[in-house]
Amino acid sequence: MASRFIQIRPDNIDSNARVSFKQGFPMISFTIQAQDGILDPSSIRINGRLSVFKDLARTPVYTDDAQAINMDNRLGVFSLWDQLVVRHNKSKQTCEHIRHYNRYLTSYLGMTSSQQDMVGHLSETALIMPNSTAMQNIVASGDTASALAVVPKEFSCHLPSGFMMSGNKINLMENSFGGIQIELHLSPDSNCLFTNGAAANNVANAFYELSDLSLTCEVQVPRPEELSSLRSQTSGALEFNSITSLFTSINTNNAQLQYSLGLKNLQSVFMNFCPATHINSLTSNGLATTGLSDVGGTDPTKFINRIQWLRGGQKYPLQYDVVDQKNTPGNTSVGGAGLLSRFQKADGQLLRQFMESIVPEYMMDRSSITPANANYPTKDLGDSYTDVDYKSTIDGGMLWGLGIRYSQFNKGQDFSQQQWGCSLESFLDTDNPQAVFLYFKAKNTLAWNENGVQLIN
Repeated sequence: MASRFIQIRPDNIDSNARVSFKQGFPMISFTIQAQDGILDPSSIRINGRLSVFKDLARTPVYTDDAQAINMDNRLGVFSLWDQLVVRHNKSKQTCEHIRHYNRYLTSYLGMTSSQQDMVGHLSETALIMPNSTAMQNIVASGDTASALAVVPKEFSCHLPSGFMMSGNKINLMENSFGGIQIELHLSPDSNCLFTNGAAANNVANAFYELSDLSLTCEVQVPRPEELSSLRSQTSGALEFNSITSLFTSINTNNAQLQYSLGLKNLQSVFMNFCPATHINSLTSNGLATTGLSDVGGTDPTKFINRIQWLRGGQKYPLQYDVVDQKNTPGNTSVGGAGLLSRFQKADGQLLRQFMESIVPEYMMDRSSITPANANYPTKDLGDSYTDVDYKSTIDGGMLWGLGIRYSQFNKGQDFSQQQWGCSLESFLDTDNPQAVFLYFKAKNTLAWNENGVQLIN
């Protein structure tokens, strides 16, 4: 087969070809129409230009602003994608839907990309930067105030998801699978933009804007002798791992999370956290994956004490409690007035389980997780933006979470009849709700015929 690359414009942009959440465009939609060709979903790229403004008068952000506006440097342009939806174009049925997509990518990209990736190709394609200062100076800002210039930043990012990265090819012929529709729901400006300072003075109306948007992909064109066999493919099935996302909050030192998932092939589950007050706040990075923490208190670190992973109320897959190393004898006191009364480093076992829940060990060839960015916060999670503030954490930004892997040979575990659960004991002792974003990775089967598709979990 020969290949050709096609470029598609969005279905729903206005006459000036600009899209922004602030101006009433919370979603971008692209349609790859039915045609005589085979689509490689992994080749799909979203292209465009990103600009950030301080107010509705479209005042540019400058590198020398006293109240600088920034974005999450580990995510880059991915911080703008709040939800990803893939639909069957003919029937409009959902093939895959990932909510809280940007926070999922924070953990996923941290486990699948190295520091060199962040400095290299990801900075070119997705505007990802190795540190917060580079993000502010190169991506969020346009130029110095004296230049008075807006410099849009070009990107061409892929869309990590099960449907896109499964290795399956899509027969785009009308009497076969047909075309697909891709929707990207945009994140609110206040959740993906934040200031470096402790207040949002003069930037309360800050917003981002996308322009020159397009989708590009590779379509293989069959030879004439292959057309008849491809047109006879009127039904089939695709298998891929997808993400089911849930959101909750905890505000107690003994949290019980339980859900009836209805998933038969659950591969793993992982979760990341942030203080609930950080969400949709221009003064806070609402996409940073911090540990359990106090906001505005003198003792920010709220250690994990004990975790139980449950299936139907019983411990599973671990038949024991996972106890944080703070409880190990000898780690509870260092002595001396004014010194820390706890072992300050995150638990290695918890981090290892978290890593394996995202990418199995045998598949992990590079990562950007380090003792610096996967540690508990050691400072008040306010918004002062100092050298040790969570907004400027080195090695790509905060990368903390919890997770467990259920499948050893990619078969998964059946949670269709029994509840999934997690008992989480911590040292939360103040009235500071913690937002919890849960991601369940399970193998799905997408069956299709000329009438539509059916997603079987």
